[in-house]
Amino acid sequence: MYYTDIMYKQWDIKDAELNRKCINEVIRRIQEIEGDEVGMIAAQDIINIIKENLAPVFYNKGIEDARKVVQSKIQDIDIDLDILRKR
Repeated sequence: MYYTDIMYKQWDIKDAELNRKCINEVIRRIQEIEGDEVGMIAAQDIINIIKENLAPVFYNKGIEDARKVVQSKIQDIDIDLDILRKR
């Protein structure tokens, strides 16, 4: 494990370009909707709140989707093995 890995929470965006894009999008949307100016720190706070609350939900959904795919594949293999069984 690297020191930089410890500094990030599991849901932090490690890609600096993507992080900047998200911040700029939040700033743009708030200005567009509210007509208010918002700074980078406030935009990052908004992103952090969303990530902290939604990242686990998205992660768990991904795990559940993967579980369904694996279970389906196991059923397919089970059927194939039954077909191959000598009678």
